[in-house]
This record gives sequence, C-alpha cells and structure tokens, in this order.
Amino acid sequence: MNEAGEQVIQNSCPYKVDGEVGRFTFFTHSILKNADVQYNTGRDVFSRLHGKEYYLTAGFKEIALIYGDTEESYRKTTRLINRIRYQENGGTPSRTLHEATEREGTSLLEHITKKSEQILSRHGFEKTGIYRGQNPQYTQSSPVFLPQPKIDGALSVCTEGCSFSDGYIDNPIGYEDPSETVNIAVDDVNVKRQEDNRIPGQKRTEHKRKYAHNTIARLSHNGTKYVLNGASTTSLLPIIMSFLLTNGLSGKRFQFFTDGHTVLNTAIMNFYSWKGNIGIILDWYHLSKKCGELLSQIMNGRKLRNEVLDKLKPLLWYGLTDKAIEFLREIPEKDMKNCQLLEKLIAYLGRNRPYIPCYAARKELGLCNSSAAGEKANDLIVSERQKHNGMSWTKKGTVALATITALAQNNEYRKWFEEKDIDFKLAA
Repeated sequence: MNEAGEQVIQNSCPYKVDGEVGRFTFFTHSILKNADVQYNTGRDVFSRLHGKEYYLTAGFKEIALIYGDTEESYRKTTRLINRIRYQENGGTPSRTLHEATEREGTSLLEHITKKSEQILSRHGFEKTGIYRGQNPQYTQSSPVFLPQPKIDGALSVCTEGCSFSDGYIDNPIGYEDPSETVNIAVDDVNVKRQEDNRIPGQKRTEHKRKYAHNTIARLSHNGTKYVLNGASTTSLLPIIMSFLLTNGLSGKRFQFFTDGHTVLNTAIMNFYSWKGNIGIILDWYHLSKKCGELLSQIMNGRKLRNEVLDKLKPLLWYGLTDKAIEFLREIPEKDMKNCQLLEKLIAYLGRNRPYIPCYAARKELGLCNSSAAGEKANDLIVSERQKHNGMSWTKKGTVALATITALAQNNEYRKWFEEKDIDFKLAA
C-alpha cells in the first residue's frame, strides 16, 4: 500500500537488448481511494499502435518479409503466414503487411544512408561523397595492371589469324590486375508506377505510362560480393564509396561495368573525378545489341543488316573502334534507308570509345567483359518480384521492397531484425 492509498503489485518479465539479458519490472496499481491518476499498461508501457497494426517480432519478420514478400505477392504471403499461425480468420491483413514491409524497407535504407554519411565524414568526405582531402591512399593515380609480357601473350593468342589485328595495340584501355581491383556493376531498373490519383474507368495509354526507378550495384572482390540498392544513381554512389571505405578497398582500382547509358557513365566519372585508379567498361552484350538494333533501322533489309553486323562486331570485339567507325562511313548510301540513324550509331561509338576495350584480350586474360552479374542482381532484387503480372508500384514501395530483398541476398536480415544494424561487409 502506498501513501496515496493504492495497492501496488510488483511484477517483472525478462527482456533481451543487444545481447544483454535482464528483467523489466512494472507495477500494477489498484485504486483503493480517490485518486487522479490511473495507469493503462496498453498505452503507458508499450508504444501505441494505430489502426489495425501488430507488433512484429524478428521471427515474424523473417517469415513474412524474407520468405514471403520478397518471393510472392502480399496477398499470397498473408494467406501463408495466417495459415501457419492458424489465424485464417481475423489474421494479419495484406494491407497491414504491405505497410509494415514498406516501413521496414524505408527504415533500413535510412539506416544505410546515415551509416554511409558517418563513414564518409570520418574519412574526410562530404555527405554527398565528394572528396576534398589529399590522402594519397584515396587519390592514387597509378593503376595496377597485369605484367606486359602476360598481356602481349594474350594479345598474340587472341589475334592469331586475324587480318585486321594490326591496330589492336593502340587501344588505350589497360588490363587491370584482378587481385587489386573491385568490380562494380551498376544498372538501373524501372517498374510500372502507380498513379497518385486514379480515375475509375479511365484507361491508361502506353505512351503515358510512368515508371518508378531503382539503381542496383553489385560489388565483388577476390571471390566475395555484396549488393546495394538505391532510389537513384546519385543517392547510391556515396553509399558505394562508404562501403569501399568500410571494407578497406579505397586504394584498389574501381572497375565499373555499365550498359553505356550516358547519364550513368557521366555520373560515375564526375563522382570519382578525384581518383585516378578508376575505369569503365561498356558491357559487350549491350554494345552488340545496340549496334544490331540501329542497323536494323539503317539497312535495306535483313540480309544487308546481317552482312554489315558480321563485319562490324569483330572490329568492336578487338577494340578497334576507329576502324569500326571508318567501316560504317564506307557503307554505300544505296544500301541504307535511314542515313541519319547511321550518324547516330557513329556518334554512339565515338562517345563510348573510352569504354570499349579489346574484349578478346580481356577474355583471354580471364578478366570480366560484361555487367551480367549486375543484370542478374537486378533480376533477383527487382525484376522477378516487381515486374510483369500487371503489377504497379509507388516510388516508396518499390525502393523499400528492393532494399529488403537486397538485405536477404546479403544474408544480413537476422542482424537487422534483432539489432537494427548490418555488418556492411563483403561476404562469400
């Protein structure tokens, strides 16, 4: 009995925070006399819930978010978890799970962004990732390439019997040492975006369709890898830099692999303008695909198109960009139906000349030639779950779910659910 005439009953229950086990003590007050204060443990002890919300434990999140949302739709996932918990009637609604997933993904991305900013600040970078210091560890200007005899041997093997290989050695793009290189495949992916305000009965025409955007980066070094997700290239590049700093890779060569998109290449080169040991490789698949698509619109018929493509691709495979441009300029005008598009193709090759290496020699040396790993990461993180089947997404929703999926791919979800932190480290 306390001085106010209340009967106080002391209780306790165990808890675990950051690995520390203790007991949480709470008091139940029974009003025996007139009193002004009455305690409600549903509001005064636990955080308030709004609407039909539920406390989500780490175990629930693992089942619902990792094994559910990232694989199947929210409706299918709610049916699964409600069946598992024998709550098929009155269980977790799909809308609640949708909002919980979006909230979790947003919270995770905010944590990664804040963690990134703190890492960058400790190493003398601005929050945006721009470097203002003069540490030679970061501004190393001497790329580490493979020994020249090994390169010459690879060139000799891959060009044996080629009649046009006399210019291969003029290609300025070097051959990096894999042990001293971080491969970074960056790719953008778009999914159909939901309308902010839908008008019932109104059909959307295809040319008015809008898209929500994600940028995925896959980093690999000496057999280890990690996947990062961001809402845009601009927001992801600082996170990539902070990750490299955390893993002690700032002094390595940064070898980017892209699809040749001008905006992406420009953003990368501008962001890392302070670092000398950096390079961009144009993915071979996208290069050959682009040439094939444009030649289909340029040439008079499939036969001529295939003849030109069969002569153009070997020149590009050996990194002879100037010879490829000369060859295109020699195409007779009578064989073309659209000369303007030919100039577009020539401009495309000229613009990407610094990123077109001798793919044949790189293959012989065992070096990466494509962004296929990044494309696969894109499929796993976004495309398989969010594309097709008539689905459309909000900007916040697609980025949040992709962030959760990346968390699962990196096998960091248990630590995040239990400790609200991630290792942020390369793993096998």
